[in-house]
Amino acid sequence: MNGELRPVIRLLWIKIVGTALAAALPMLLTPAAVYKWLGFPPQPTLLFLRLYGLSTLALLAGYYGGIEQARRGEFPRGVLRMGLVSNGGQGLMLAAAGIAGVYADWGVMAQAMMWSLCLFILGIALAILWLMRQAR
Repeated sequence: MNGELRPVIRLLWIKIVGTALAAALPMLLTPAAVYKWLGFPPQPTLLFLRLYGLSTLALLAGYYGGIEQARRGEFPRGVLRMGLVSNGGQGLMLAAAGIAGVYADWGVMAQAMMWSLCLFILGIALAILWLMRQAR
């Protein structure tokens, strides 16, 4: 493995594990009563949340493909572009929603979770951007 690609592999593993534990699996498995207890607003159905969790798992499979590429010594530019669009877009949307007050009436735990997720996602986007600039 190319030593220059170790930071890429490390970042992709952080993204995979962090997102699986903090977003994808909870969205797929958490009962509605737990969301209520955490202070999230009630949802008429969890279908879209479950679908988003599954879509997130599909993205994580793509990130693992980037790890495989990097292990072969290839810079996974396409996977990182996907990650930049996904994380950058989601992070900005979450930040804009928070600044606009969307979370203001939510419970304290729900607000903390949304802002923590926002910062994690934006951090991943910035790290991806930095890695892509280093690879030029």
